[in-house]
Amino acid sequence: MQRAKTPGLIHTAGMILTVVIGFFVAVPEASSRNFEEHEIKAAFLYSFAQFIKRVPKNPGSPTTTVNYCTVHEGPVENALKALIAARQARGETRRYTLLADLSGIEQCHFLFQGADSGKSEPIQLSPDESVVTVGDSPGFVANGGIIEFQRQGARVKVHINLEIARAHGIKISSKLLKLATIYSPDDGEKVDD
Repeated sequence: MQRAKTPGLIHTAGMILTVVIGFFVAVPEASSRNFEEHEIKAAFLYSFAQFIKRVPKNPGSPTTTVNYCTVHEGPVENALKALIAARQARGETRRYTLLADLSGIEQCHFLFQGADSGKSEPIQLSPDESVVTVGDSPGFVANGGIIEFQRQGARVKVHINLEIARAHGIKISSKLLKLATIYSPDDGEKVDD
């Protein structure tokens, strides 16, 4: 069954539906308007916690709180903060942290680095840091990031560097992998899985 394409909305199998439904629930007025690109990216970022699991390198006390971190605040980060705040009011345990520096990176599950932060290269993590790095700068996954948002026409596509994810102990659900484009460092191009 093919869905009609509506400008401003993304239509891709079950994950996108989950993202959009989650956003509708969190922000009641969302169903009556089109989404901006930064809101779509924030909804994706928020929903990744359902499809991505970190394997902690130092399995101390397990945490149930998902922590989203950034080193800069811009439109995506502000939309993510608003989404987290709306969902916290409903009892979800997610947190947003603006890092002054990277010394507290071990508390992060997801680290978003927006193109508007002035840095196009992903933050390089040590092998023992199990943090999902997400960015929207061109070449983010090719330069060592784990997930990159790419705009293609009216859509936002998700690209994943599976090799880097695995090296950092990050397990990505097959549901997300089916919808994403997998980066292949062998030939330097992105390939669909």
